[in-house]
Amino acid sequence: MFDRFPFPVLHAPTDASAGPSVNADGSGDTASSNDADEQSGALVRVGFVFRPHGVHGELKVKPETSDPEQFESFERVQVGADAISVETFTVASVRYQQTKRGTTVILRLDEVDSRDAAEKITKQSVFVDEEQLTFDEDELLIHDMIGMAVTTTEGDALGTVANVLEHPAHLTVVVHRHDGGELLLPFVADFIHDVDLEHGQMVVELIEGMNE
Repeated sequence: MFDRFPFPVLHAPTDASAGPSVNADGSGDTASSNDADEQSGALVRVGFVFRPHGVHGELKVKPETSDPEQFESFERVQVGADAISVETFTVASVRYQQTKRGTTVILRLDEVDSRDAAEKITKQSVFVDEEQLTFDEDELLIHDMIGMAVTTTEGDALGTVANVLEHPAHLTVVVHRHDGGELLLPFVADFIHDVDLEHGQMVVELIEGMNE
């Protein structure tokens, strides 16, 4: 059972329904597909700098990947308010701090050597080139679902995935229907039966009244 759907790397649904997921800054209801990094296809957001750590420039980063230890493989990261206005930094060291909310990445960058310098990039996002990420077979990026054809378990064509929203309890898939309407589906196994990246298709199960 997977109990989280982290952003931007998320697990495909299993036979068990998903548990809570939160944004890096603790907020919900973020339109993930509208982020510049996801639209560009080049950079992927992997964390959020929420405060400095100590006086030597270390950063406390909330990881937004299902595997925080991937930070150890990054030689460089880009930090900025969005993927367009980023600055490149060299990773000096990575360590971890376990908290009640999960794992915090303590990130040190060569170019950030004081608390004042760390303060300047606090409340900004951490990005990497997509090719730096590694995935398990049951993982995908949120933006990989945008544009997928959506069909029901009975084989009826519903429409296409237009957006993926983040809520405190779960992700929500926004489907633009062929009839012009819109359908919101929680990204849990009760509704999402299959996500086929190779064929660009999502198979869903609707409850009574959803398809009216």
